[in-house]
Amino acid sequence: MPSSSKPLRVGLIGCGFVGRLHAERLRADPRVAIAVCCDPDRAAAERLAAEYAPAAAIETDDAAAIGRHRLDAVVICSPTLLHYAQVCAAFDRGIDVLCEKPLAAGREQIGDLIAREREQRRMLSVSYQRRYKSPYLTARRELTENAAWYGPLKQVHIFVCERWQQGIAGTWRDDPNMGAGYFGDAGSHQIDIVHYVTGQTAMSVLATSERRGSRVEIVTQVMARLTGGAGLAAHFVGDANHWREDIHFHCRDADLLLRSEEVLRAKDNRVEPVTDLVPAGSPDAAFIDAVIDRQPTLSPATCALAMYDWTAAVLESARSGEWVAVGERLAASG
Repeated sequence: MPSSSKPLRVGLIGCGFVGRLHAERLRADPRVAIAVCCDPDRAAAERLAAEYAPAAAIETDDAAAIGRHRLDAVVICSPTLLHYAQVCAAFDRGIDVLCEKPLAAGREQIGDLIAREREQRRMLSVSYQRRYKSPYLTARRELTENAAWYGPLKQVHIFVCERWQQGIAGTWRDDPNMGAGYFGDAGSHQIDIVHYVTGQTAMSVLATSERRGSRVEIVTQVMARLTGGAGLAAHFVGDANHWREDIHFHCRDADLLLRSEEVLRAKDNRVEPVTDLVPAGSPDAAFIDAVIDRQPTLSPATCALAMYDWTAAVLESARSGEWVAVGERLAASG
């Protein structure tokens, strides 16, 4: 851990589109110096470094990036199948980690990383972006601090569409061994927000899915029974021609609506915007706070396990056409 007068030395593993987003936020943080940019495509690493971290070392091998350089933290933006080994390598060097989702390719690996984080006293955060955005922070406040005004949650409705399939040909996202389709990639954000805002998880799910000419699932419909007694209905459309996200929380006395990140309250047939929004943060700033203060972030590694369980149950239900238990219930039955 560096002294307070010296910036944290951060390595960036993966220098594609997502890595660029992290680099932009890290560069803006005066507590951080990007020390290494790593990507198998050296040109990609060099381009990112030239724009955001001219003094950074360039590596094409993640083991070299993590093992050869003095780092306090790494931000991992590589394909999912590489995450487990990269997080383990960082932990073994005493390095804290912010990792893009999904955290790892399997439940056993995610559970092992959670155990390693605890045993090795490291920090592991997952980059679930929406947990740090103002609309979702506000929604959580509404259904916790103002819960009495809304009453108990009865139903959640989700509709998400995006021009996603049109851009995945030839990428890892269209490989069923590396990705879980539109629901697993983009849709996991909305399911995570339901967990974050309501504190409820799914007990069982019923799903249908279509690949629409791709190798992975593109359009998925889900029904779920939540732990607090509410129901959930969701529709994820990955071959649309525009982006839209609606998440509606229907409670006994009032509704809370997220419509393309606008927050609204509805009661007695009157709908009004929520204007006293909670200020936004970012997963990168929260991670740096956590590294310095040794306190967990809003998106700890445990949230990745819940998302893996959801995704596994949805895919299994889509294959079987039957209700499927989520999480440990799924593991026990299978």
